[in-house]
Amino acid sequence: MSETGRAVAVGVAAAVGVAAILGWKGVLAARESGAVEEAIEKAAGAVRDAAEATVKAVNAAATPLLAKQEDAGAKTKVVYATTTGTAKRVAEIIAEGISGGEAVSADVYSFADDLEDEAVVIFVMPTWTDGDAPESGQPLLAWLEDMVQDFRVDKSRFLGKVKFAVVALGSREYGKGLFCRTGWRLDEAVGKLGAQRLCLPILVDDSDSRAKIDNLGGRVRAAIERNETVALPEKPNRGQRRKAMLEETKASPLDDQEDRVNEMMLDDMEDIVVVGNTAAEPGAERPDMVTSSQRKALTKEGYKIIGTHSAVKLCRWTKHQLRGRGGCYKHTFYGITSYQCMEATPSLACANKCVFCWRHHKNPVGREWRWKEDEPDVIVEQAVDLHCNMIKQMKGVPGVKPERLQEAFNVRHCALSLVGEPIMYPRINELIDELHARQISTFLVTNAQFPDAIRNLQPVTQLYVSVDAATKDALKEVDRPLFKDFWERFTGSLESLRDKGQRTVYRLTLVKQWNMMEDELDGYAKLIELGQPDLIEIKAVTYCGKSDASNLTIENVPWHEEVRMFAEAICKRTNGAYGTASEHVHSCCTLLARKDIYLAPDGETWRTWIDYDRFHELVAEYKASNGEKKFTSRDYLADTPEWAVWGAPEEGFDPVESRFRKARKSTADDASTASVRPPVGLPPSKARLARESKNLEDVAE
Repeated sequence: MSETGRAVAVGVAAAVGVAAILGWKGVLAARESGAVEEAIEKAAGAVRDAAEATVKAVNAAATPLLAKQEDAGAKTKVVYATTTGTAKRVAEIIAEGISGGEAVSADVYSFADDLEDEAVVIFVMPTWTDGDAPESGQPLLAWLEDMVQDFRVDKSRFLGKVKFAVVALGSREYGKGLFCRTGWRLDEAVGKLGAQRLCLPILVDDSDSRAKIDNLGGRVRAAIERNETVALPEKPNRGQRRKAMLEETKASPLDDQEDRVNEMMLDDMEDIVVVGNTAAEPGAERPDMVTSSQRKALTKEGYKIIGTHSAVKLCRWTKHQLRGRGGCYKHTFYGITSYQCMEATPSLACANKCVFCWRHHKNPVGREWRWKEDEPDVIVEQAVDLHCNMIKQMKGVPGVKPERLQEAFNVRHCALSLVGEPIMYPRINELIDELHARQISTFLVTNAQFPDAIRNLQPVTQLYVSVDAATKDALKEVDRPLFKDFWERFTGSLESLRDKGQRTVYRLTLVKQWNMMEDELDGYAKLIELGQPDLIEIKAVTYCGKSDASNLTIENVPWHEEVRMFAEAICKRTNGAYGTASEHVHSCCTLLARKDIYLAPDGETWRTWIDYDRFHELVAEYKASNGEKKFTSRDYLADTPEWAVWGAPEEGFDPVESRFRKARKSTADDASTASVRPPVGLPPSKARLARESKNLEDVAE
């Protein structure tokens, strides 16, 4: 507290004492007049007024930085960088928690002109893919690090008037070497330029509860009010440890060296302020996979949580076909009955954070199973019960066909693709056995990060892998995987898929400007050659509205014609091995199939549908022989009906269903743009996009 503050506080405290003395004298004098109660109340009021003045004076004296800024009309800048909006939300929470706080995006903040004149700046910096800053924060971080290296800059004085704190956002699932690395870099650069650190970096893990994040404003304000300068802790022989670490890793690839040194640096900061959870003690009981906040968010979106790590949800196509309004693309491609299909997962956790995740990343993430394990028979039993309860709720819904409603209680298919990574569940084979024992077919989707689990997986009706990009760099950008060796895991998964005997599928989710460029077609063709899948589903990304978990917009969703052309282009690059078999226009989805398996000898009839009864017979024989009696996808084929084949006038819509079109209110604007459609064709290559962008810049100049 300043000398002025002390004087103010002492003076007002004295006033409290005087007020109390005078008030007491008034009470004594009032004895004679009988007005004791009035005198006591008057004395108490004087003491209260004086005490309130004291509190105000002490608070003002204890927060000199904020007080000066308020007097000058200045703002405490909370500078953030963001991609999905999370850092912006955190910055706004902090700004609301401090006096005069103002959240401002790093890409609009004039840091080169204004930063050195600020009194207090709070930085909110997330770590994005591969430990980098988000695009909006890269210029700020690059400028600061350039200033550190510029010999002309006086490091001790450049930001000497600035007091700062860093709130770093990240995910521990990416490992210590990458966790909040961008925040650490920012903190180090600002500190080296002479700024005074108000507190050690506050690290926020993406699994932290909302309550902890909401408390950040109070924590930052407390750091400002303390007005103390904090230095980063240095450990003895840190330089020698770095040198030894580098010597130890000389034979390792450069990336490995950097990762190990980064982990060492983070270990040196063990006494940092961290918002997130700490690791469980060895031998401690494993936690539930789903936290209370995640459970609440998922439940709000219609998920029925099973036990500690599983879930089931009613698919909209189940509802549609119950009302006779058409089935999903699996009905068109493979002949499932959509109203008898259950969508579930035994693992809500995933090893990727895909930019197009239509679950908005409300589920947990992880690289290995570290949670409780529920019994597979209990998961299946509860999943079926919960699914049937949701079916029961469809009774009385207008248009629901009574005979279909009754049949829907007999679950025939299970899509193990709801959310998360089903194959992570350590007892996935037992769960599959439980489903097959109930005569329920299995469509299992994996994100191709667990090749060993794919290799050890017992037969399922149809096994999918998500192939979201054609190159290592593109896959890292689109899937944002947690594993450092994600590409090796990805290609290893495709190799494991090639050795499976049953039906295998590549699923390509196309996102404009992300993974469907013209120059990526050859890359996809190489991946097809690597895994040799039976089938290839190529579909448009599903846009689920604005989300803090993704910056995709409706502009990233390709039209069906574009998906169709992309599928044809890939088909041509397989040198005739695959053909265009089916399409479901409503889902913007197409199907390529291997001709040697799925095209009948007549060269015209496709056989992509499944004989489900025969599949269950084959599985029973396989189990009875302890896996000796093997079978392949050729053993349970069925003909694809004419209405479901590629180019059919029905466009993949089953003619026994009734097409329903929702009435829309048209406006003048709608009428003027109704006929406007983007030109059909493959998106240009990234190189061409870069050239066009450069040409536009030249024209602008």
